[in-house]
Parts: sequence; structure tokens; C-alpha cells
Amino acid sequence: MDTPQRVIRRNWVFWQLLICLAGVAGLLFVYAIVQQNLAATDPGAGPVRLLDIQSATAALLATSGALLARAQYATATRPMIGFDGRVVRVSTDTDELVWGCQIRNGAQDAATIWDVTYCVRFLGDDGSAAESWLDHEALSEELKRVGLRKDIDYVIKLWTRGAPLAGQERALLGWFGPHALSVIDVLGARVQVLDRVGDLHERSNNLLKAAVREPRRATSDW
Repeated sequence: MDTPQRVIRRNWVFWQLLICLAGVAGLLFVYAIVQQNLAATDPGAGPVRLLDIQSATAALLATSGALLARAQYATATRPMIGFDGRVVRVSTDTDELVWGCQIRNGAQDAATIWDVTYCVRFLGDDGSAAESWLDHEALSEELKRVGLRKDIDYVIKLWTRGAPLAGQERALLGWFGPHALSVIDVLGARVQVLDRVGDLHERSNNLLKAAVREPRRATSDW
């Protein structure tokens, strides 16, 4: 359930297409060399000339340079998705303590939310059962089924596709009260975001991995 950030899909135009163009340029370069050598040996038997070596070399360098530049830009704009959990007060006018969860993008550039899904396992469930990822509505139904009340025992923020995830900032995922923490064993969140070049990144994490299930004081620096 806890997986490091990885790229699960690259933008076709800015990745596969560039690779294809670089491959075609490489083939043309090899063809130009072979054609020139055969023509020098027997001018009448040489294959049809498509490009001279200078043009083929320029095409290969241009496409290879574009591919390298794309890779460098993707690295520079790559989001850095992380998760935080702390004991917090529900609001400033109450002393009720809950386990609060946030998502953060540690990179400079903003990312765009593509999908957020959840996997829940309750105390007493079979830990070897296969993971089943749920959307926000399905998760709410699962929590309701075990008697947890929305906005009283827990809050889970609804993230819609296209929502921005600003760089160098944190955003709320949800919070869980003592009753919810006494019922839920594992709550995984799987977040997928798009970066500026259209690559799709994914990271998942157990939001209750280090949860304080009987909170007594708020954590500082929230």
C-alpha cells in the first residue's frame, strides 16, 4: 500500500513521438552512410539517395537534442508528492483532538490532480485480502456501513479531477476522530497527478501508519 512516487504514463506527443522521430533519424543516418559507401564503390548499383550525410546527421542531432531537452524539463518540473499526519484540533473554538492528514507537493511547480482513491481495512479484517481501491463516494459508504458518521467521526476532502496542487504547499486530505481510529486499521490513499509536460505520477500511502489513536495533545508546527 505504501509505494514511492513513480511515473505511470508519459505524454505520448512529448515522449513516444520524440522517440519515434529519433529512431527514424537514426535509420536515415545509417542508410545515408550505407548509400554513400555503395555509391562510391559502384555508382550505378547504389540505392536511391534520400539524404546526404550532413542532413541525416543534423536530423539525428536535432531529434536526440529534443528528446534530451524533454527529459531534462520533465525532471525539473517533476512534482514531489508527500503525506503528513499530526494530532490537531478540529477547530480553534474546541478542544477536540483528531488525527489530521495532509498532502503536499514539495516541488516548485504546481501539479494537477488526476485521481484520488482510497483503500480501507478495518480492525479485525483479514489482512491478506486483496486491496480494493475506492473513490470518495464508495469510501464514504464503507465507513457509514461500520457506523462512522461524516463530519463527526471523520472528514475526507473530495478532490476532483483538474484541482490544482500548488508547489511548496500543503492541502487537507481529511481527519479522523478517536472513534474512527478505534475502528479503522489501515486507510490508504492513492494520488495521481499530472505535471506540466503531461506525465502522470502516482504515489500511495497509509494515512494511519503512524496515527496517534488516543490523542492527548496537539502536535506543534501543523
